[in-house]
Amino acid sequence: MFQSVRWRLTLWYCGLLAVVLVAFSAVSYLRIARAIRAETDASLAETARELSAAFSHEDFEESGATRDVPLDFRYSDRVLLIFRTDGGLVASSRLPGVGERIRSEIARRILGGERGFFTVDRRGSEPVRAFATPLVVVSARFIAVVARGLGDERRRLADAGAALFFGIPVALLGAGVGGYVLARYSLAPVIRMSRQAERIGASSLAERIDVRNPRDELGILATTWNELLARLEAAFASQRRFMADASHELRTPVSILQGEADVALSRADRTADEYRDALQVVQKTSQKLAQIVKDLFLLSRADADRYPVRRSRFYLDETVAECARAMRTIAESRGIEIRMEPVPETLVFADEELIRRMVLNLLDNAMKYTRRHGVVRVTLSHRDGVCVLAVQDEGPGIPGEDRARIFERFFRSSPAAEHEPGQGGGAGLGLAIARWIAQLHGGEVQLRETSPSGSTFVAEIRADPADADSDGPF
Repeated sequence: MFQSVRWRLTLWYCGLLAVVLVAFSAVSYLRIARAIRAETDASLAETARELSAAFSHEDFEESGATRDVPLDFRYSDRVLLIFRTDGGLVASSRLPGVGERIRSEIARRILGGERGFFTVDRRGSEPVRAFATPLVVVSARFIAVVARGLGDERRRLADAGAALFFGIPVALLGAGVGGYVLARYSLAPVIRMSRQAERIGASSLAERIDVRNPRDELGILATTWNELLARLEAAFASQRRFMADASHELRTPVSILQGEADVALSRADRTADEYRDALQVVQKTSQKLAQIVKDLFLLSRADADRYPVRRSRFYLDETVAECARAMRTIAESRGIEIRMEPVPETLVFADEELIRRMVLNLLDNAMKYTRRHGVVRVTLSHRDGVCVLAVQDEGPGIPGEDRARIFERFFRSSPAAEHEPGQGGGAGLGLAIARWIAQLHGGEVQLRETSPSGSTFVAEIRADPADADSDGPF
């Protein structure tokens, strides 16, 4: 039961309230006691002043001094005493509860020089609060004492203490019930959100948690959960699309391999040329299949952020030139020319293998779109610590509806297949890998422009050879 947040909040609330109430009650009790004591002392001092004024013209003689005071000063709740300076009692009134033991103790205190307020507390007798002040009658000096029992004061304090003692549990009980109801009401949206979240699974990620007040803390929590669900839904959709596209791309070469093998084995009288043709088809298909698998493996490691980046210093212009030379053979077989503008030396600090892969992917993509006898132009520039590689093709351009998806995995714009169907096509992973490599190096790959006469892709990466001795990212 106490594992519930509602109960824990209630217990914490009651505990803190108990501390506050006890502290408040203690302070209140002390202030009440001080106020009652101040009231008693003020009353005793006022009575002492009246007594001094009344007896200022009386003549007390040691032989004939009476022990009774006038009736005007015979109060029902205090005793009036007049002592000589040697402690002898000259006059007194009577008060039940103030016996001879208390009188004797007061006399002893007076003889010891006690003046002002003091308390007399003798075992077996009620405590007495007294006020002693000098009294001069004609030429004689006396000590006037006004004393009052503290029984009434203690009864008032006992009543106040009892009220506080019984009031605290009642207040805690009411606060506990109210706190539990308030906690239950406040946490009800959390329980409702939890039940809604329980119903959301991989097959129902489109559902969302109700947000009744987006401005309070629970509304912010629900909004955050909905944003998380939206990201999960997008990730699941991307994963499903990726698996479907991967299955589709892998199914075609596997079907070709299986078909060629079945045809080659279906007849025993095949010639050597026929077997050679079949093996050539198998070889090309296997190469394409191996490239797809390699690309998928690269992307999976990239998604898991587990690809080892090995940075070093190298000249980017030389790497781009090597890639252009490597692609010229393929380009010439398709009647395409690759032209690279002369560029100055460009020193970078990056993963050379990945940069080479990015350049080859951009060149391969340009050749797939370029019409026969067309030209692929490659330019490289360097400004403000950023290397800019531009690859321009002479293809049919990219339709407007495809421009937002050209960097998606397995996506291929339709003009590539329509333009040169005999050239074959890739798996639609080249631009996605190129963009990932550029982003890994603090840059980006973008489509700068496209038109019916061709498209231009631009790759930007940061170049910082001053950090060549470090292994951190740009």
